[in-house]
Amino acid sequence: MQSATRLTLLLCAAWAAALLYGEMGAYWAAHLSCSWPSAHLPDNHVKVAIVADPQLMDSTSLGLPQSSLVLQAVEFFTDLNMRRSFQSVILPYKPDVVLFLGDHFDGGPYLPNKEWQESLFRFKHIFSMNEQRMNPHVPVYYLSGNHDIGYSAFHSIHPEVIRRYEKEFGPRNFHFLAGKVDFVVVDAQTLDAGVKESKERSSSWEFIKTLSSESNPKVLLTHIPLYRPDNTACGPHRSSPIINQRVSNAAMGQGITYQNYLSKETSDLLLSLLKPVLVLSGHDHDQCTVVHSTPFGPVTEHTLGTISWQQGNLYPSFMLLSAGAKSTNSTDSSHEVHLPVCVYHPSADLLASKWPQLSSFCKHICKLHEVGGR
Repeated sequence: MQSATRLTLLLCAAWAAALLYGEMGAYWAAHLSCSWPSAHLPDNHVKVAIVADPQLMDSTSLGLPQSSLVLQAVEFFTDLNMRRSFQSVILPYKPDVVLFLGDHFDGGPYLPNKEWQESLFRFKHIFSMNEQRMNPHVPVYYLSGNHDIGYSAFHSIHPEVIRRYEKEFGPRNFHFLAGKVDFVVVDAQTLDAGVKESKERSSSWEFIKTLSSESNPKVLLTHIPLYRPDNTACGPHRSSPIINQRVSNAAMGQGITYQNYLSKETSDLLLSLLKPVLVLSGHDHDQCTVVHSTPFGPVTEHTLGTISWQQGNLYPSFMLLSAGAKSTNSTDSSHEVHLPVCVYHPSADLLASKWPQLSSFCKHICKLHEVGGR
């Protein structure tokens, strides 16, 4: 009987340790595994935390009605995991700026207003800046993604989707200064259009051309990655197969309905006009680092993986970027931006591993009770 008691206590301790690590330790370890890349920058550099593709699940995600208990359970646990990641891992770094690279919702363009507002409420709760007693003046910037506003073919039919998005998240094309670096946000969904010119496409390109003469070093922010040849290697951090280009067009040249990357022509023109020192993108849900050859030198693009373990990436991630301070006298713009991709915390593996542990634990306890009762 004593051996059975010892085994019960041992199993209880082991399961409690696994649960404690999964609920708390994994987030602490993730936070400790990364730091601001500030070794070569002055103390007053600007710290930017970057998140991509949270893509909050909704009634369009699993083909289940909004009232489904299965959908509600998946939403709850996915939201909880992202909230803990943001509150326990990212915000303790005390960023000066927070940046979202698009796809805030999953079915954003297709949701009725009531469900869209509910998703917006969940988004604000998950990524609240008030929990850590953050500086209330920390700016937060948002890129539009295809899961937020759709592609160009959708805009001509449902222009109200863009108005709804901009009312809550701000303009789709804008730029902001962090230190002496100009971050240029473009609405990538409108850049490649069909035969028929749209006002959304025209306004996006007009905005880009107005910045072509700016002298500050630029970081280009686009939800959809720039063109790359099929089977381009993505570097050591990627955990899923390479995704090649796929473009779907609406009939009669009405625009694009889906694309994995911007076209080569659009990508070359963006690089030529803006001459960025760095490109950041999302959309792919996994890490990818490529170098684009241009007449003015190589330009690195980092595609950041999703923060959600429900979006095809078992190792959610985020990025920490340090931008050179305004007082820096350096003339080498390539040294104004430093960044690592941070935190491949195996939240999905941890969550999955707890269930068999719990099941095994319960079976052992039941067997021990059966033995003790005989």
